[in-house]
Amino acid sequence: MKILYFEELPSTNDYLKSVPFEPFLGVVALSQTAGRGRRGKSWLSEREKGLYFSLLFPPLKENLTLAGLAFGYATYLALKELSPDFYLKWPNDVYINGKKVAGVLPEILKDRLIVGVGINLLYAEEELSSLSVPATSLKAQGIEFNYDLLVSNLYNQLVEHYHLLDRGFFKVDEFEKACPLVGSPVKVIEGEKVYNAFALGVDREGALIVETSEGIKRLFSAEVSVREVR
Repeated sequence: MKILYFEELPSTNDYLKSVPFEPFLGVVALSQTAGRGRRGKSWLSEREKGLYFSLLFPPLKENLTLAGLAFGYATYLALKELSPDFYLKWPNDVYINGKKVAGVLPEILKDRLIVGVGINLLYAEEELSSLSVPATSLKAQGIEFNYDLLVSNLYNQLVEHYHLLDRGFFKVDEFEKACPLVGSPVKVIEGEKVYNAFALGVDREGALIVETSEGIKRLFSAEVSVREVR
């Protein structure tokens, strides 16, 4: 396990884009000045209030949506050691009590796969109130944690799930079991188009299968946002 620690970086993912390829190299920053999440959204990255972590892998033959599911599930497992109340929201966000606590950003380059993970650790919920979805932190949920142990567990889970993907052994149904969106009505945001649907499940390529008024559709994470209907 090799992990580099920095006081501050623009982005841990971008750092791993710029260095010579070294498989399974991890990087942690105490703060980020240009942290980002899925679909180009910024990620709040104040000093020591979150875990900002990225890991470098050889490229995979699997598509990015399926890889995102697997690494989201890995992050969920690392957090589940702290509390049984965490759950997944397709494609790769970790939630607790209706609020987002962690997100995953996989990025593929010609010679490498980079997986970035952000976990809200010490934010007060009012500090997260301006975000586009309800968010929380481990501290706000009363969850105690050891920073170094969390980094170690997250690293090990991500590496394990990389190998499962590489060997074709990652089971989508494990993700489905931890994702209460499956089997529920959802709101789909697809560009300017917003419509209601029913989430039927996740297929082997990681697409979310939904039933709409126009029939069955396959949704891919790069194209849409899916939210619970309350």
